[in-house]
Amino acid sequence: MKKNKSAILSAVRQFGTPSYIYDGEQLIKNYKNLKNALPDCVDVFYALKVNPNVSLVKLLRSNGACTEVCSITEMEIALKAGSTPQDIVYLGPCKKDYELKRAISLNIFAIVIESEIELKRVSAFAKEMGIVANVAIRINPDFSAEGSPWKMGGRPTHFGIEEKQAIQNFGKYLDTPDIHIRGIHVYNGTNILEAKSVFENTKYILELYETIAQKYNHEFTMIDVGGGMGIPYFQNQEELDILEFKNLMVPLFTDFNKKYPKTRIIMESGRFIIGTSGCMAVEVNNIKVNHGKTFAVTDGGTNCHSAAAGSGRVVKRNFPIENISASENALEYKYQVSGPLCSPDDIIGRNIELKEIKVEDILLVKLSGAYGPTSSPVLFHSHGYPSEILLYQGEAHLIRAKDTAEDIIDKQIVIDFKQNELILN
Repeated sequence: MKKNKSAILSAVRQFGTPSYIYDGEQLIKNYKNLKNALPDCVDVFYALKVNPNVSLVKLLRSNGACTEVCSITEMEIALKAGSTPQDIVYLGPCKKDYELKRAISLNIFAIVIESEIELKRVSAFAKEMGIVANVAIRINPDFSAEGSPWKMGGRPTHFGIEEKQAIQNFGKYLDTPDIHIRGIHVYNGTNILEAKSVFENTKYILELYETIAQKYNHEFTMIDVGGGMGIPYFQNQEELDILEFKNLMVPLFTDFNKKYPKTRIIMESGRFIIGTSGCMAVEVNNIKVNHGKTFAVTDGGTNCHSAAAGSGRVVKRNFPIENISASENALEYKYQVSGPLCSPDDIIGRNIELKEIKVEDILLVKLSGAYGPTSSPVLFHSHGYPSEILLYQGEAHLIRAKDTAEDIIDKQIVIDFKQNELILN
């Protein structure tokens, strides 16, 4: 997030808090840095799961990004943002019938098949609709991605088909009626900061493709190697060396492309593209001392940003936080930065040193472009979804309005109980 403090403060004061602010120029720069580190034969698919705001997806799409979706809503967002069906792949371990039928009817580039049962379902729907469905088989490999704090392959998960089973049964998959198998998909881990780890993971997937292609004498038209490139959130973490990444990945993909020129190579990325371009802004509502510790109570916490609160982590470390409304020469003090919830775990900054905080100050939680409100319990206490703001080309754009009480209540259905139905003994 490179925007100056005055621009952020102005936008926050205009549109309110809690809010997420995105730097459009930084978003484009991150995407291009990744794209330029890969050869032209590789297409980058932005993963909407990390942040599906339609304006952000549209900005990335306008700069050439394709889209990877995990629900029917993400698919519709991708289409609204300008993606064509041929630039959409659809993942996810639980796809409803109506979602599969929509994907088949759109003729998207590939529905990523997570199980043999799902393959049969897609085959049946395609036959019923009179369409040949394009799919890719997701494989849970024997290889586990090193350097990933969240491994999604190489161990028991609900993702994909085991490698040995997939290799053994791929001939049956190819013979499935009303199905066109474009290739394979493997996603092994996420938030990887070591270029060598991404390289080793990708190399294994490309070799797996070759094993299957040679065994069944079949040249596919797609390979999705996942991605998992991350960003450093905490002290003592170093960012992905993009030059080392380029030096490793370019010859690897180039050699593969020479062998299989008809195969579209897909690399997914979400966190790496958008993570550093966003921050969460919260306003301080109260300051209090409790049992010897000073608490800055804000209007946005776990409900807006569960990742910053450490949800799902054994060791809870602070995202970088800054008091952007403090004066430059303000003294620093140690604070506990809490949110608005009646929960002892609603702490987004623990024993963190910040410039002196006053009521109505604005605090920024940085590195928050990915997995913010979409992976948080935004309805806790019925606070609702925070606002989202895009700073781009010198202007502040509201790209999502904060939920109001009416927004939340209007979705609920009130039953009109008759008085005489309630009998008290």
